[in-house]
Amino acid sequence: MGNVSEVRPSGAAQDPLIRAYLETVLAAPAFAPSPRRAKLLRYLVHRTLAGEGPQITEYGIGLDVFDKPAAFDPRLESLVRTEVSRLRQKLKDHYAGEGQADAFRIEFLPRSYVPLITIAPEVITIAPAVITIAPEVITIAPEVITIAPEVITVAPAAGPPPAVSVEVEAPRPRKRNFSAYLAALGIAAALAGGFAILRTRSTAGNQIKSLVVLPFENLSPNHENEYLADGLTEELTNVFAQWKDVRVVARTSAFQFKGKGADIREIGRKLNVDAALEGSVAKQGDRIRITAQLIGTSDGYHLWSKAYDARSEDMMAVQQEIAASIAGTAHNLDRTVPDRVATAPPTNPEALDLYLQGSYQLSRYTPDSVKKSILLFQSAGAKDPRYARAFLGIASAEFELIGLTAQPPLAGVERVRAALRKVLELDPRSADAHGLLAKIAYDYDWDWPTAEREFQLALEQGARPGIRAAYGWGLATRGRFSEAHHQCRIAQSADPLGMGPRSSQFWAYYFEHNYPQAKKTLRGLLDLNPDSIYAHALLGLIAALEKNCAESSTQFEWVARTYPMPVGKCGLAYASACRGDRARAVQYLKEAAAATKPMYTSPYQLALGYAFLHDKDKALAYLSQSAADREGQIHYLKYEPVFEELRSDPRYVALEKRVGIQP
Repeated sequence: MGNVSEVRPSGAAQDPLIRAYLETVLAAPAFAPSPRRAKLLRYLVHRTLAGEGPQITEYGIGLDVFDKPAAFDPRLESLVRTEVSRLRQKLKDHYAGEGQADAFRIEFLPRSYVPLITIAPEVITIAPAVITIAPEVITIAPEVITIAPEVITVAPAAGPPPAVSVEVEAPRPRKRNFSAYLAALGIAAALAGGFAILRTRSTAGNQIKSLVVLPFENLSPNHENEYLADGLTEELTNVFAQWKDVRVVARTSAFQFKGKGADIREIGRKLNVDAALEGSVAKQGDRIRITAQLIGTSDGYHLWSKAYDARSEDMMAVQQEIAASIAGTAHNLDRTVPDRVATAPPTNPEALDLYLQGSYQLSRYTPDSVKKSILLFQSAGAKDPRYARAFLGIASAEFELIGLTAQPPLAGVERVRAALRKVLELDPRSADAHGLLAKIAYDYDWDWPTAEREFQLALEQGARPGIRAAYGWGLATRGRFSEAHHQCRIAQSADPLGMGPRSSQFWAYYFEHNYPQAKKTLRGLLDLNPDSIYAHALLGLIAALEKNCAESSTQFEWVARTYPMPVGKCGLAYASACRGDRARAVQYLKEAAAATKPMYTSPYQLALGYAFLHDKDKALAYLSQSAADREGQIHYLKYEPVFEELRSDPRYVALEKRVGIQP
């Protein structure tokens, strides 16, 4: 791993090295043609060198740099945020090109106006003989750092030196000597093993009880490395989610803010969290630079920050170090340390990289991307056969393909079972594996008692909010509506902007025939994702039930146009039946039924179409096929409003008993 020293300069002395370097940067092609951009960078660096970093505000920048009047309101005008964002990008371009060999680097973390001034790794490589320093030199201003003399003795390392990193939070208001501080960092960087400095504000009223990991920004020259930033975000979320007594917001909610530049206080309000972790990832070759910062959402105060230079194979170690540092910060703030649960890292670094690529493809949630994710997870498992997460990825992706009706359920579920057996062989306490086992037990084995036990076991082990939402869905299909709503509310508290908890909540309202609340829930889903096929299709279904045929047609036409899948044809059949156009409805259903591989036409959805047409025989025949295919939707039989006319038919009652809904 390479070396990095992070500098948060402050103090009365104005360091000539940094100032001289700043002027060389301002003379570079990225800055010379833009006096305003140069003025902005000079202002931010000079104020930070003077120890005034914490006092830098959007309002002050507007007045001092951009000559705004006293009435300037940064909440209404985004000039400062926009210009600092452009400045951040220009610095990135500079260091990717002309500034590659610079002795220093100036960077800005997202939503921060205090520059990070770092010493380039190659500059701080010091020959072993240089490390001998007179003891009296070692003690630097007490408020900065004190290194005991005996620490300096370093045995020669057999291999490459480990990471040397110095981490600090945004400067405290008290004065420090920056020149001495920079010298201390140089000494620390030269010492094999390094020193870690973590300073945080410690006040009784500032506790971390809830946390969100915001999407890390991809600063790599190659946009194909987006998966790395997203993967690091998800992995850190998984690590923190294992802490007890700290509520960690789910990935799906955090990613609602990706690329939007929302104010940290607004994020805190929407997600109801005390702190947010954010940062950036830049990969060039096999080198990765990661910056991370922890911010209090009540006031935007930077509680902790750090920069890392690493090789690709060091990613897991960096994740664990970030988690350990955040745990230390939480300890300083509230005197309690969250429980840390060890995770088994892959033994092969390529396995982790393939896993992160697979997770990125899975999160895109299209049939093609999910299929790509399976291949990537399989490759990760081949590289490291003891990497449980790779096999959990396979199981999750196969399940998603079934949910997208992109493959027959029975074919996919056997692959899910095989992958889960491997996961539990490697990690018997895997909460997500038990959650997926619960879904298999219910959806495909029709064994609710076993499913409920697995759900509860998964929740005891700290399963993700999606598993709790799935439990709520299962309770809704059993008619246990109050329990279903309760579980969905808990899931939504951990995933405030996620789709899963709201989707499960919808089914409870729908089965209760509470259509106003059901529609309100679906519109909330569309606020989160306007392209949700799920929300559009279900709004169309309710509209057909309510005889709002125009609305039903609008929703299903959108589905058929946006996603050329059999579900769109089935929906158009429901809307046609609503209008009384029987011939057109039958034609749509025939076209849907004729779809060939790799598409899968849901018999349950065909049954809905024939039920709308009052064709009991065909509706029951397709429901029987749905049961034979082990479709999860078959559990809707007892409360599905579309099937009211069928409910008294002996064949329907027999089917309910077959599925395990009726005793």
